[in-house]
Formats: sequence, structure tokens, C-alpha cells
Amino acid sequence: MKTIIKDLLIELTLNSKQPFQYKILVKADEKMGISDTVSLTNLLMQWHKKIKKGFPFAQYQNDYLQLSELMQVKYKVLFENCSELSELYELKDDKIYFNSSLTDEEKQEILDYVDENYKIIRHSYGRKS
Repeated sequence: MKTIIKDLLIELTLNSKQPFQYKILVKADEKMGISDTVSLTNLLMQWHKKIKKGFPFAQYQNDYLQLSELMQVKYKVLFENCSELSELYELKDDKIYFNSSLTDEEKQEILDYVDENYKIIRHSYGRKS
């Protein structure tokens, strides 16, 4: 795995751990704010988890991540402010794909890394009487 991809994956998977400090995504974080940056990067990592686990949802396809109009705008800003993301992904209209230069073996290595290092945090908002 290329060093830049490994460094980016380390940073992307740190979102589920506290505290974390962006290095690669710092410009995007400054532009968008921590909440949007975390939400967008978490969605990318969840897409990988869904592929690895084999859960077919309309939004999580194996070949791409489907985006709403609002998400297209937000991801465009994210990609403009973190050029390193283009090592991993290609943003095309309403979809995000793995970078077409990645081999199937590299994609599998990325999926394995995310599966091992990214934990989906579930929030439960119980109703209080």
C-alpha cells in the first residue's frame, strides 16, 4: 500500500477514537468544520465496512457510494481541500468510486485495513420519562 494511502487511512479511521487531531485533513477541517469533516469521512469508512461485510444497501454499492445533492456539494468541498483523497477516491457527479488506478488487491487491502481499524459508533438516544 502506498505510504500516502496508509497515512490517509490511519487518519480516516481515527475518527472513531477520541481524541484525534487531523494532519492530512486539516485544511478541509478548517474550511468545513469538525462536524462535517467527521460526518463525511465516517460515511466513507462505513461504505468500506458495508462492502467488507456484504450488506447491500442502495447507498452503499460495492463499486460506488451514492450521494444526495447536498452530499455532492459537501464532498466537493472536502475533495477540494484535501487533494490526498484523490489517491483513494474519484468523485464523479453523484457517486464516489475507488480510484480507478487501484488494483483489486489494493482495494482489498484497503477494505481489510478499514475493517480492522475502524469501529462504527452507534448512538442510542433513549427516551426519558
